[in-house]
Amino acid sequence: MAAWQDDWFSKNAPAIAQIMLFSATEVDAALPKRPLPTRMFLTMPPIGPIAEHEMDALAALMRDTIQPLAYYNAPARRAELANYTARELASLVAVDPQAVLVARDGTGLTGFCVSRFDDGTIWLSWFGTAAVARGRGIGASLLAALAGTLPSRHAHKIWCDSRVDNTESRSVLERAGFQRIATLTNHWYGQDYFLWEWYP
Repeated sequence: MAAWQDDWFSKNAPAIAQIMLFSATEVDAALPKRPLPTRMFLTMPPIGPIAEHEMDALAALMRDTIQPLAYYNAPARRAELANYTARELASLVAVDPQAVLVARDGTGLTGFCVSRFDDGTIWLSWFGTAAVARGRGIGASLLAALAGTLPSRHAHKIWCDSRVDNTESRSVLERAGFQRIATLTNHWYGQDYFLWEWYP
């Protein structure tokens, strides 16, 4: 032990002895808490590009996600459902293998993230989580995985929209570090949207 270390331990022996009287839980509770960085995600379920045999399952999951959304009007729901059939999803992947990312567990698909390359940026079209798997951080993990695709796709940022009354997506986007840059009124399907962007 170096001389300075010996001196430090001698001076702090009472405090060290006091700490040793507490359990690990008590010490942890006593330590000051530092907030986690906005972009740190604590859980990362298995996430990766969709496989060909998963297209039908993803189309069903997206249909189950989109159909009950109260903040979309009927024309919006019809159009979005038509855009994300198994055939349309396969077409996206044929152009860009990282366009569709999915989260999986032992039962199948638990989440999805659909995007496309857009002139040096990535447009985030959709992300969502199966109803039975919500609250596990899967949405945040999907966004983190999407961010990881930027270098290989030669893109410098992600951008997207959300309905102004879609509080769930708004919360996840904000926690992931997305910045709201505009409000679009009477826009797609005659509805109001927030526009978001994220830079690495």
